[in-house]
Amino acid sequence: MRWKVVFGNIGSILTIFGFAFYVPVIPALFYFEQPLSFGFLPLNALIFMFMANLTITLGYPLEAFGDAENFHHNEAIVIVSSSWLVLALISSIPFLLTGVLTCPLDAFFEGMSGLTTTGSTVLPFPLEQHPKSIMLWRGFLQWMGGMGVIVLSVAVLSKLSKGGLTLLEAEAPGHSITRLKPKIMETAKILWYIYALFTLCQTILLLSTGLSLYDSIYHSFTTMSTGGFSPYTDSVGYLGSPVQWIIIGFMLLGGINFSLHYQAFTGNFKKVLINTEFQTFIGISVLASISMVYLLMGTGMVIGESLREGVFQAVAMSTGTGYAVANYDNWPELARMILLFLMFIGASAGSTGGGMKVLRILLVFKMVIRSFKQFISPRRVIVVRLGDRVIDEDTLRNISMFFLAYMILFAVSSLLLVAIGLDLVTGISGAVSALSNVGPALGGLGPNFNARAVPPIGRFLLSILMWIGRLEIFTAVVLFSPELYKRKRLGNLLRLKK
Repeated sequence: MRWKVVFGNIGSILTIFGFAFYVPVIPALFYFEQPLSFGFLPLNALIFMFMANLTITLGYPLEAFGDAENFHHNEAIVIVSSSWLVLALISSIPFLLTGVLTCPLDAFFEGMSGLTTTGSTVLPFPLEQHPKSIMLWRGFLQWMGGMGVIVLSVAVLSKLSKGGLTLLEAEAPGHSITRLKPKIMETAKILWYIYALFTLCQTILLLSTGLSLYDSIYHSFTTMSTGGFSPYTDSVGYLGSPVQWIIIGFMLLGGINFSLHYQAFTGNFKKVLINTEFQTFIGISVLASISMVYLLMGTGMVIGESLREGVFQAVAMSTGTGYAVANYDNWPELARMILLFLMFIGASAGSTGGGMKVLRILLVFKMVIRSFKQFISPRRVIVVRLGDRVIDEDTLRNISMFFLAYMILFAVSSLLLVAIGLDLVTGISGAVSALSNVGPALGGLGPNFNARAVPPIGRFLLSILMWIGRLEIFTAVVLFSPELYKRKRLGNLLRLKK
């Protein structure tokens, strides 16, 4: 383990991240937030400027200390997993300095929820009472975390380009990184350009509905990141119907593999349309939407309202965005069960969405079918295909390992949450919501509640689950393995290719 490489590149990421603190300064000055310092300058603006300078000051010496060598797999794991923890801690400080939160654990929860695009909150209701600067900060955190701070660093810092692919694989080990250009740094930049373009387009469309500039930018940040934070207690239910339909479209865009967006931009629409995961993701979303609309109409809800609310909530859960347009805890039990299943499945690999990912679920299903066929004909050789591509056995084994690890973590965390006093529905849905980075769950963590009622040990557990889920389990868990720090390379543990 070359600690000089580790600390140096964590410093590089901190240096980039420090500039993010300047964004909330704009609403603090524009809305002239109270209290004032020096008689004219909003205190919140000073706090965020202080945090920007502090983070850059901490990061720059570490960056200067670093080394621009290729990263071994074990070093990439430590860089990525530690960076997310450090950034969550740094992100939590403004919540304390502004007085919005007084408990460090709550501030860490809010920072981790934002950065991992989970969308759970411990901010006191009503949310409208809090300063716009601190609210925009949590929304911008989700936008930064959506495409990934590590991806941003690879895109901006040429120093990271040599080991950039290793870092990206460590951050999202569930699937292969598709090279859109020969250089991985160029690929990272393209992904961010597409991400920023979609965000800009959504902002313009939301402005056209009469939404304010602040609300338009805020909800564009939290939609494209599939994060789901909103500055309103009623979430997106506070906004009008045209706004909600626009958000539905961009949630779907956020849940699709961004390499397919690139193919679409370059005119290769056929490659997008024949992609098996894309077809499956859209199929699940459509089927879930139809089911939700049918179930809501059965309760006597008018067709227009059931169509909007049913489609919106199905897409919000399938993409892991977690917005709410209604209190779905009052919906039929089957509808709530469908929403719970959607939390498990998640969005596409290579998207900003969470969950186990459609790609993994699809391949697990194919492996189960193969096992049935081989049980009938033991000597028959059967390969697993995805489209016209044969999936190798190493990849299938690794996907099976991920699926098993996810289910074990889900079972253990559900048990722990129930053991500390949460009811069964709240404990189970809270565990999958945190692990899949969805946000709102069911029961006591439903859309009308937040995590403030969860005991402190439960809030800490949920925070850790968010971190583990964002790093897709392996990168986070192996951080605590002694072998990680002894061996120069970690072998194929992170090579979970499609």
